[in-house]
Order: sequence, then structure tokens, then C-alpha cells
Amino acid sequence: MHLYEEQFSESHDFPRVQSPSKVLVIASTGRSGSHMLGHALHETHRFGFPLEYANPANLSEWKIRLDIDDLQGVMAEIKRRRTSPNGVFGIKLHYPHIKLFGGFDNVVNCFPDAYYILLSRKNLLKQAVSLSIASQTGVWISGQKAVNDNPQYDFAHIDKCLRETILNNASWRYTLAANGCNYIEMDFDHVRHDLDQAINDIARFMGIEIDPADIPRAPVTKKQSNRRNAEWEKRFISDFNASGELLSNAGPSILKRVEGKVKRMLYE
Repeated sequence: MHLYEEQFSESHDFPRVQSPSKVLVIASTGRSGSHMLGHALHETHRFGFPLEYANPANLSEWKIRLDIDDLQGVMAEIKRRRTSPNGVFGIKLHYPHIKLFGGFDNVVNCFPDAYYILLSRKNLLKQAVSLSIASQTGVWISGQKAVNDNPQYDFAHIDKCLRETILNNASWRYTLAANGCNYIEMDFDHVRHDLDQAINDIARFMGIEIDPADIPRAPVTKKQSNRRNAEWEKRFISDFNASGELLSNAGPSILKRVEGKVKRMLYE
């Protein structure tokens, strides 16, 4: 995977601060639209620059550039550089990134009293197809150079992406709820179709004043899906229905219990 070099440009640094007064965490999954939302928020100059600073590849590069070995030290320096003038720092976290912190308690320690935006997509199959393609091409963000221009349809891989996305969404909801975190949920399609409303909702949630003139009226990143995505989606649905995939993952005992419950419901 080629790095998103734009992330490391000093041109995106704000005047240095000791620490932010507020932190926004976009709690997301791969291909959920978090890149688009993060860039749109950055355009307002009120939410820092929410990027995947804790992505393993990005983190390794930050350690080299900053000459800092530990994650907490890297995050402290990035917060000093990428906190917008109103005191807000933003970051995107995918659920697996929590492991790099050594657990969610360390995420909380690094970003105390953070405001979380749980961003997800209703059409999870589209997201899984997009994940499968991006993992093969290495193009996660428009502007990245592809490492493979000819991705291949793979039912098993799309199925894996779909299952992991569902699990990570559920894990985010459980983790945020179990820790009493301050969060709201947002849907990718709503954000994409009404960006102005979405940004205003986030500003109100965080108690941030924002000038309407600073809100972009259209997505500031390019759409990456194309005809291939639609073709793979249809093919997956066809293959799934033909394979009995769901039932093949349930053991006989599970099926018997399900059948028993259905019968009891019918005859009670």
C-alpha cells in the first residue's frame, strides 16, 4: 500500500498548541465514508484535520518523521500540530486501531472527554465490495497510486469483509456504550447527500461555533466506486443465494434449536 503522503505535509499544520480543548473521534470502519467526512470537516477550519493517524502504516511513518518511538508520544506531537485555532483536534479511528493503543482505556487516556461520531453505512454489502477492491488495489483514498490495477472478484474475501464490517460496527457500539462515551451515530448516505446538515449536527453536538460560509456544499473528495463495484455486488448476491452460505456456517445443533423455537412460536 502506498502511503497517503498528503497526510504528512506541514502545510496542514496549524499554529502549535500545548494540547486541544476538545477532541473529535470519527469511530469508523474501512470504506464507511470517513475520509470524505474528515476532509469536509477540515475545510471548515474548526475540527482540526481528522485523518487515520493511528493506521499502522501511517503511524510507522509518523514515528520516523517525528523521531518518536511510542504511540502516545506521536499522538501528543500530532495533537500539537493538527489542533485547529479554536482548540479542536480530530482523528479517525477504525476499531482494530484500538489494539495499537493497548486497549480502549488508553484511547480514553489519550483523548479524554472526546466526542465520538460513530459513522456507518446502511448498505454493508456495498461497503464490503469496496473493501475487497481497495485491499487489492491499495487505493483507499483518491489520489493514492495503485499497487494492483486488476483486482479479482473473490466471493470468500467479500464475505470476510462483510462479516468483519458487521463485527466492527457492533464492537464500536458496544465499546462506546460500555464506557459511557459521548457519541452520536451518523449514516454515510445522510452525510453524503446533506453535508451541510451533517457538519452543523456535529458542530451542535460538540458545542462549536461555525460560520455557514465555511461549510463546503459538496464532497471535497472524489467518489471511487464504479461499474465494477455494482457488478461484484450482483455477483456476490447470486453466489450467496446459490451456496446456502448462511446455513453452512450454522452447525446442526444451532439449526435444531432455531427450528424448535419456530415450532413453539407456531403452536403456542
